[in-house]
Amino acid sequence: MSSALIEGAKIFGSVLGSVIGAFGAFTAKEWLDRRRARAKEYQTRWRPLSIAAEHLNQRLANLASDYRNASPEYRWKNYTWTDSNETHLPLPLASKDFHELFLIDSDPPLLDEEFGNLGDAPGSHRKDQQAVQRVRERIHELNSATISLYRTAVYLGYAQRVLQELQIGQMDISDTKRHELITLLLDIRSKLNGLSGAGIIDDLQDLIGRSVWTEDDSVISYHEFRELILSDKGWEQFIELFRFFVHFHFKINTEVKNTEDALRHLCNALGEIVEPRRRRWFSAWQH
Repeated sequence: MSSALIEGAKIFGSVLGSVIGAFGAFTAKEWLDRRRARAKEYQTRWRPLSIAAEHLNQRLANLASDYRNASPEYRWKNYTWTDSNETHLPLPLASKDFHELFLIDSDPPLLDEEFGNLGDAPGSHRKDQQAVQRVRERIHELNSATISLYRTAVYLGYAQRVLQELQIGQMDISDTKRHELITLLLDIRSKLNGLSGAGIIDDLQDLIGRSVWTEDDSVISYHEFRELILSDKGWEQFIELFRFFVHFHFKINTEVKNTEDALRHLCNALGEIVEPRRRRWFSAWQH
């Protein structure tokens, strides 16, 4: 073989090695980038959404049980509500707590089904610092109602963000799973809205969801949420949320029950994504 051919072979081999090396480095970087992106999705989307869905499902179930099984000592005056069996049941103090937070009134009236006796109390009372302070001093007693509002808002925040990202193809997930999760999220959205729109109207679900996100891509804390709903500026973003829980007893057998069922299906689907990764992380941490 001539020296020219040998030299050419050396050059070709060197170039080929460089190309293979560069391709290998690119492939490795791409794999690492994808791994980091999937880890971030788990930490900032899948795991938080799974927790939020579980918390909301549990909260709705517990609250519905409290309404169905309110003992006489925990009833709100002589107010009653009617269940699906046409049985008149005492309205629990939980209902008063939602009214108190909404109206900023320590002795609130029972709002009628059409909110005809609402007036301007929610807004005007939030401008009354003494009224706000009286509610703030009862924040321990109002904690359960506040958590119900907060957990619903947090779920809507993650659900709205994840649904949007799934629909535009941003999440690293199979097409089959993408379609399944979009369907489940839309189903919850529909069930929470209700057939007649008596739940939380779907477009206003988006408003609530967007309202809980901060500039650093995280949701607001419980304390920040609590202060926001007591403030005279910004609280109006959550009017639909208040209206839902103020009249929770009207929705127990419809929007609440149907939303619970839909949330359970979502929790099961998210578990297939979250649990294997959680176990891998826990195993790696142990070793």
